[in-house]
Amino acid sequence: MADTTQPLEPASPVLSASPENNPGSTPPMLVHRRMAAAIQNVTVDLMLLAREPHSRIQTFRDLSIAGRVLHEQAAAIGVPANWIDYARQAGQEGRKATGTSSLPPRRPVSRSLLIAQLHHQADTLSTLAAVGPVRRDRGQVSAQAADKLGEHLRLQWLRVAMVATAINATEDETRGWWATDTTHWQRRLAQIQQQSAPDQGRQWREFTHLASVREARIRVAAMRMVGIDLTASAPHQLLPAPHLLEATAENAWHTASLESEGGARIDAAVAATGIDDAHSIADGDTHDLPPPTRSPQHHVEPDF
Repeated sequence: MADTTQPLEPASPVLSASPENNPGSTPPMLVHRRMAAAIQNVTVDLMLLAREPHSRIQTFRDLSIAGRVLHEQAAAIGVPANWIDYARQAGQEGRKATGTSSLPPRRPVSRSLLIAQLHHQADTLSTLAAVGPVRRDRGQVSAQAADKLGEHLRLQWLRVAMVATAINATEDETRGWWATDTTHWQRRLAQIQQQSAPDQGRQWREFTHLASVREARIRVAAMRMVGIDLTASAPHQLLPAPHLLEATAENAWHTASLESEGGARIDAAVAATGIDDAHSIADGDTHDLPPPTRSPQHHVEPDF
C-alpha cells in the first residue's frame, strides 16, 4: 500500500526576537538563551528532515549549513559550550525549545579567546577590502565576482561589528584594529600581491563563491533574530564603513603603484647613463671626494 502521509514541514529554525527587545537593551543572557534555542530547534528540524524522502535532500543540506553556522556564531558571541552541547542533545531527542526551557548552569567562557576570534574576523574584513584592487589590476575580476566580493565585505563588516557589540568589546581590546593609515594598508596589499598565483586564486574563490556569501548572510540573520544589532554600539565597536575601507585600500594601492612606477623610471634613467655599481663610490673611498663647501653665512637683518 502506498504511503499517502504528507511530509512534515520543519519548524522555524530560530526564535524571533520580540519587538520590545530593542537591540540596545537586550541583555546578553537573553541573547545567549535565544541562540541556544535556535540551535536546539534547528537540530530538531534536521532530525525530522532526515526521515523525509530524498527529494528534500537540498533542504536538509541547507539546514545543516544553518546549524553549523549557528553553532559557530553562538560560540563567537560567548554562549557557554555546555549550553550549546545541551541544546544539540535536546534537539537530537526531538525536544523543541520553548520560552520556559531550562538550561544547565553556565560554565565560564574564555574572554581572551573571544577577543582573539573577533580579531581574526576583523583581519579577514581588512583582507576582503584589500584583495579587490590587487586582483582587478591583473584583469581577473568579472562584474559578478566584484558584486559578490562587495556583498561579502558588507556582511563581514556586520559580523564583526555585531560580535563586538554582543561581547561588549572594550576600547582597549580593539585598540589599533581599525587602522586607516596608508602604511598599514600597503603592507596588507603587499602580502596579497606576494602570494603565489594558486594561493591568490583560492583566496579569491573563497571570498566570492556564492556558498561563502550565503553563509555570511545566515550569520548576520541569526544574530539579528536573537536581538543583536548596532543601534546602541559604542563607537569603538564600529569599524569604518565598508565603502571607506574599500576607498582606503584603493588609495593605498594607487599610491604604492605610483611609487613603484616612479622608482622604475629612476632605475631606467640611471641605467641609460651607463653608470653601474662598478663605477660607483665604494665604501671607504670618500678621500677622493672634494671637501664639503662651507655653508653660507646667514646674516640677520637688524630689527629697527
